[in-house]
Amino acid sequence: MRRWTTGALTTALLAVPGLGAVLPAPGTADPAGAPGGPSAAVDAGDLAGRVERLAAAHVGRSTPGAVVAVVDADGPLLLRAWGDTGGPAPLTTGSPLPVASVSKVVTALTALRLHHDGVLDLDAAITTSTGVAPVDRRDPGARTPVTGRHLLTHHSGLTEPLLMHPDPPGGPGDVAPLLGPWLREQPPVLDRPAGTGLHYSPLAGHALLGAAIERATGLPFAEAARALVLGPAGATTADFPADPASAAVVPVVADGDGWSAAPWPAVHERPAAGLTWSAADAAALLQALVADDGRIPVPVVSEALATAVRPPHGGPGHTQVFFEAHRAGVRVVEHAGANGVAWAAVLPEAGLGVFAAVPTDGADAMPFAPGVVDEVAGWAVASGRVEARERPPHGYEALPGPWPEQTRVVDPVGVFQERLFADRGPERALRTLSSRVVVGRDGDDLVIGDRRYAPAPGNRWCDPAGCIAGVRADGGEVHLLRGDRAMLEQTLVPAPWWSDRAVVGPVLVAGVLVALTVLGSAVRAGWRRRRGNPAGGGSPAGPGTSWAALTLLLVVAGPLLPVWPLLTGTAEWVPSAGPLVRTWQVATAAGTVAGTVAGLASAALLAARWNRLGGRRRWTALFALVVGAATQAVLVTWAWPV
Repeated sequence: MRRWTTGALTTALLAVPGLGAVLPAPGTADPAGAPGGPSAAVDAGDLAGRVERLAAAHVGRSTPGAVVAVVDADGPLLLRAWGDTGGPAPLTTGSPLPVASVSKVVTALTALRLHHDGVLDLDAAITTSTGVAPVDRRDPGARTPVTGRHLLTHHSGLTEPLLMHPDPPGGPGDVAPLLGPWLREQPPVLDRPAGTGLHYSPLAGHALLGAAIERATGLPFAEAARALVLGPAGATTADFPADPASAAVVPVVADGDGWSAAPWPAVHERPAAGLTWSAADAAALLQALVADDGRIPVPVVSEALATAVRPPHGGPGHTQVFFEAHRAGVRVVEHAGANGVAWAAVLPEAGLGVFAAVPTDGADAMPFAPGVVDEVAGWAVASGRVEARERPPHGYEALPGPWPEQTRVVDPVGVFQERLFADRGPERALRTLSSRVVVGRDGDDLVIGDRRYAPAPGNRWCDPAGCIAGVRADGGEVHLLRGDRAMLEQTLVPAPWWSDRAVVGPVLVAGVLVALTVLGSAVRAGWRRRRGNPAGGGSPAGPGTSWAALTLLLVVAGPLLPVWPLLTGTAEWVPSAGPLVRTWQVATAAGTVAGTVAGLASAALLAARWNRLGGRRRWTALFALVVGAATQAVLVTWAWPV
């Protein structure tokens, strides 16, 4: 789960001298685990050294502590904790940690197990399997059924805000005990054709899977997950508590020379983000996957580790449980939590499972967990456990996905926007102004900015950094797929002319200039009146002045709250700011309505005085009226609720 807003932006890590007082001596055991279990391979010492060096660069500087588990089919090769929780308590391999979106791994395994037990049909429409009918905003020609397979692989077409959750929970007491009734009251939104491209669903997709699990088993989701996956795997202390802060190590952030608590919010969508578990729990589950010993049924393990869908751009795909990646030439299936607070990975060909986590959401700590996976992949190659393979020059073979073919490959020429932000409400401003991509053609090549993509096998275009492709979905919509981008940024959708930055940008600039001119005229008129010279040089305050003031305020304030975490690098206040967010949304909507009324009144006043205006003033007024109407239309779309 992306931690409500931005989580943390990854930065370069500086080496830290003098950590000897913070770190245990190399090779010493943690109270709840040891550097290597009795099944550790003879080459595990080099693995421990690699991870120790990485931990020595982080613990005590970017994070107060860290945990790592590396397992093979026989047991732990490395199970280790360093440092503390940011307070007096030591961090151990038995410490329960909130792991954010790593929760989705357990939810997906639970759903797959029920499917193979014949209890839950993941190929049925979600309205049947969940009892929840999403709001369907798709074009009529694109309203094909959305199934559990779409949800598992993030190809459902769901849309949800990235920076502003529409209704943040007010506290643990607000968390719904059952998902189905709550989702029927707060139905997710289908906004794009299903199956056309991967777009990560932080909360809604796996919340729907949780509702399907509850409907199939008759149990609350957390009980079902414990009974079907966590318990059989041996992850005995793992759970989905209503309030993570009550059952786990509370995340911290840097605060001067120390650390201060920054509890994660309790969320209704626990199947997507509510898991708490320890490194020992993670080791048990990962060993069950790599050992394939029946603790998790064989068909479930197979689907968890085998790539189920890979988009036409030829980049990494998804297995229905994990995202696919390639590290040090090794195929890895993995899932991150909160951009790197936690990381769970399996190297199927090497027979290894990896878990790494830190108890902080600080930006400098984020490279630690993926860095551990990189080190394990490099060690697996160096130790001969697996052979490194170079990435194919034109990407990997596309896999259409576990659903009927609904798309066809086309040339992606046109203007696109990322699906990164929601297409309604305050995030539309950010989406429009920050994510425009123009794809042009130059002979057989496609061009995006200064990048030139040459035709390649598989109906894609490639440059040395990656490949792109285009697909036409049911309903006729063309999507641009980019294989060199992260999961939230690789599927781009058409940009309608009225939300294209090339249109909105000039409209806003012109609107601001007109508003400044109107305000300047009003100020000049007021100054002249104070000096006893009411004639000439400006207009008295009126509806036009009110419109101008509101326009300037909304152009700035409209995107300010959702973009504030990006500007400041922190979002710690957002989870507890539900009333502030709702107040801001209401105030923005009210300001937009007031601005629209003031604009209409100004237009009516202009019409009444039209015959008294000279020719040049008529043209000036007409220009201001057109620009004002266009500006107001943009502001109305910004205030449109999500």
